Formats: sequence, structure tokens, C-alpha cells
Amino acid sequence: MKLWKSSMLIVGISVLVLSSLTASAETITDGIDDVYHWEYSETSWNWGYNVGDKPNIDITEVTYTVSGTQLTLTLTVDGTIDDSELVMYFAYYNSDDASYWMSYANGQGLSMYSTSTGGGVGSTPTVSGNTLSCTFDSFEGDPADFEAYGTGYQYTVAGDATVEYWVDWAPDSYFEGGNGDGDNGDDGNGDNGSGGGTPGFETLVVIAALGIALIILRRRK
Repeated sequence: MKLWKSSMLIVGISVLVLSSLTASAETITDGIDDVYHWEYSETSWNWGYNVGDKPNIDITEVTYTVSGTQLTLTLTVDGTIDDSELVMYFAYYNSDDASYWMSYANGQGLSMYSTSTGGGVGSTPTVSGNTLSCTFDSFEGDPADFEAYGTGYQYTVAGDATVEYWVDWAPDSYFEGGNGDGDNGDDGNGDNGSGGGTPGFETLVVIAALGIALIILRRRK
């Protein structure tokens, strides 16, 4: 009996040790009041920086926790997670070989993943105050190869990235446009309509369209 108890104790300790060795967690922090403003008017466009008063899309943290084959992804904002159709959230956990992401807009969320061996969906993202989170039970890869980041958008027209919207990237290094607050595109933020295009513009359109399409599809089912 004593031998059996000792064996069970050793097995239990071994499981705990192995679990701790396979767990990985990190929080990416992002400052507040660092929301960007995109605006297009006639033939000029510009990015305005640090517009403030947008706490519901002002991301403070993107956190991931990997334990074995389970990934938990969370996004936290300075205000509260907004259920408006004009507000969209995305959080990503990507490597060269795999992508895990969640989206949330209009009170509905979706999470998906794609790896070299297939893809699927994660749990439905849930909201708790200022935090959005979801889990994936099929994580593959080495956490050291992945990067986590998030975005929060607020539109004047749902999903419209062509005229005016506000966005926060977390961390700021993922910002896809030019820095500054020029008013006519002459400070490196625009081209005064003479060609080129908005930095990151195509990416924003694709993301917005994909997110809205998936949400509409989900609501119809």
C-alpha cells in the first residue's frame, strides 16, 4: 500500500512538472490614448494620432496562454467591449505556419485557426466587462515562434475603411500607416491624391470585409 501511494505521488508530481514545462503565457501591453484617426476628404487623406476619448477601442493588453494543446487568447480595452455594429475587435496569435484569431462585432464573436495540418474554429468569444476572450483546443507549434497582437476599430459606417474611422493597434509597432497628424497628406501621411494609396489600407478593407461576412454568415445559420 505504501509503495502504491508513493508511486501515485510520484506520478502526480511528474504530471505537474510536465504541465508547467509545456505552459507558456505572455501579456503584450499597450498604452492608452494612442488611438489613430483615419480621414479622407476629396483628394487628400491623413492619419491623426492620439485622438483620445475612444476608450472602448483603446487596447491595453493582448494576452495568450498556451497549456499543452490549448490556447487562450484575450484582448482588454481601457473602456468596455462595445456591442455596436460600428465597433470591431480582432486578436491574433500568428507564426509563419499557423494563425489563430478571434473577432467580435455587433454583439457576436467568432474564432478560427489555420495550421499546416488543417483548420477549424475555437470557442465563441465571450465578453466580461473590458475583456474579450476565447480558447482553442487544437494548438500546434512552438509558442516561441508566435506573435500576439490586436486591433480595435470604430467606424462611422459599419466596416467602411474608405472615409473615416478610428483604430488602435496593440502593440503600436503594428501600425500600418504613417505617424503624425498632418492635415493635407504632405507630412508623410498622405499623397494628396497623386497616387500611392493609404498604408495598410488594403489590409484593413480585407479584414473588415472578412469579419463582417463571417458574422453575417453566423447570424443566418
